[in-house]
Amino acid sequence: MVYDFVFVVLVYRNTKDLEDFFKCLKTPNSKVLVVNSFYDEDSRAKFEAIALANHADFLNVENKGYGYGNNRGCEYALNNYQFRYLIISNADIEIQNLDVNQLSSKHITAPKILTLKGKNQNPYLPFFSKLYEKIKYFFIKRRSRLIIFCWIFSRLCREIFLLFHKKGYVFAAHGAFFIMPFNVLKELFPLYNEKMFLFVEEAHLAMLAREKGIKIYYDSSIVINHKEDGSVSFLNNENEIQNESYIEFYNTWFKK
Repeated sequence: MVYDFVFVVLVYRNTKDLEDFFKCLKTPNSKVLVVNSFYDEDSRAKFEAIALANHADFLNVENKGYGYGNNRGCEYALNNYQFRYLIISNADIEIQNLDVNQLSSKHITAPKILTLKGKNQNPYLPFFSKLYEKIKYFFIKRRSRLIIFCWIFSRLCREIFLLFHKKGYVFAAHGAFFIMPFNVLKELFPLYNEKMFLFVEEAHLAMLAREKGIKIYYDSSIVINHKEDGSVSFLNNENEIQNESYIEFYNTWFKK
């Protein structure tokens, strides 16, 4: 059987989001692979039961972060399914609109991703600027509070982009939900740097796609709701992990 969509849904601890994900999922001709970043036996058993009750497949992996878990999910999908598109998806999302006929077989698609407050999280980065990355790296290495100006600048660029574009090519897509054609997945796999535990994976994938000549396309006609209450809510050292991931990203792409 050839599926239109295979969903790779990485989970950690929060079982309610996965239950809600399946309640809202109405995408025809699709297959879901639940990838559990192992926390304990109780949560693993609950995640597996939810997956099997919804006719999904289940894969348990070590908790080595977003990149590791999604790479294992993509690897499983390539080895076990025939499909047209792969979707990397958080469990804490709800699909409002998605039609296979909207999609291209040549590029990664980034939908409109709306938070509960109505903020659009895409594009993650509308542009590529080596100077911007150098400035950001400088501030992060020195643990400078001036890094806030980099976040403000990137958000401002997103808002300006959205004022003038409902569709268009962008540099990076938000990692909560994006769509990748089968042939693009094969070209880019493995998608992530597994030394990065969490955060900045979007920028790494964007650089990988850019290196391979594959474009990322923002399409606001595809709408996703994002609750933002997933595994990040369990972190106590979010800033430290984010800084370490960015340093690894910068060293990988700009200090070769």
